[in-house]
Amino acid sequence: MSFADKQSGLTLIEMVLTIVILAISIITITGMLSGGVGRSADTTLELRSASLAQSYLDEILGKRFDEQSSPRGIPPCRTNCTDAIDFGPDSEVRARFDDVDDYDGLVEGEGEANPLQDSEGNPRTGYENFRVEISVRYMDIGASGEEENLAVAANDLDDNEDAKLITVTVYFLSSGDEGVSYSAYKANF
Repeated sequence: MSFADKQSGLTLIEMVLTIVILAISIITITGMLSGGVGRSADTTLELRSASLAQSYLDEILGKRFDEQSSPRGIPPCRTNCTDAIDFGPDSEVRARFDDVDDYDGLVEGEGEANPLQDSEGNPRTGYENFRVEISVRYMDIGASGEEENLAVAANDLDDNEDAKLITVTVYFLSSGDEGVSYSAYKANF
């Protein structure tokens, strides 16, 4: 018999080993891909959360510093600024908020009486399962205050009423998220 007369092919054992190796490879690759897909969903939620918070911060920072401030901010309120205990809406509806501290205590979104709204009071679409909580406070620059490490002297911020800290916390409810906080300062001018 010559070499050409022999039939070549795979034995049953070789075939089984090939299938086992391919199965293990496919399972490993699928596991790596599914982990990446799960993490990409988290990234999408984080981006949407940041976008939502930025839109709220843009809206709030566009308002005047205080009810007692002039609409253009000059001169700033000094001795007649709103007391922190009086922060919150001044009997305005959401679409009529005109100063930063009107937003203190605002909670909108999933599970709340008010849906997420834009600056004109229209419902925001595309943010189902999101909730936003907003807090506003005067900065605390005292010796043991929360802003004691800020470069306040360089910015002439030497009084607690020289700026307000606005914190927007965004929750994505279906993920059991604890919420992500975004903050900005509004200066008194």
